[in-house]
Amino acid sequence: MSVHNVSWVATSSAVGNLEAIEAALSWLTGGDVPITKEKVRSYHGSRMVMLRAEITRKKAARTAVCHLGADLLTTLSTEQDLAERIDQANTLHLRLDLGELVRGNIALSDGSEEEVKGRIKLEVYPGQNVLENARTLLSESVEKVTRIA
Repeated sequence: MSVHNVSWVATSSAVGNLEAIEAALSWLTGGDVPITKEKVRSYHGSRMVMLRAEITRKKAARTAVCHLGADLLTTLSTEQDLAERIDQANTLHLRLDLGELVRGNIALSDGSEEEVKGRIKLEVYPGQNVLENARTLLSESVEKVTRIA
């Protein structure tokens, strides 16, 4: 199974450590993707920086999925509510804990801390089941990670 693209978005306050966040996103994407920075304002008006990394090449996107690690990929592939993470456009949505990512660990966010929002656009054709494709992608990624390690 394959993916069309993968994108990651992180936001930081204007006083946050942008270099550390950029390094974490670079590692998560495989290092070959440019990371864009955009100055924005939060809902309450404070200044923030939005960092965005988008992987559009299929092979690089599959490799980037593997960077999530065997533990997280296994958890996701066996998750009972995986279908709730997939939208009508066949995109798998993830939220990672930004603090853990900067420390070099991959962990799903529980919503109480800063997050990195991820979107994995699944390759699904008519007649295919999007949930089965997602589970297959995640399982194959686990196998690839364990072969490399």
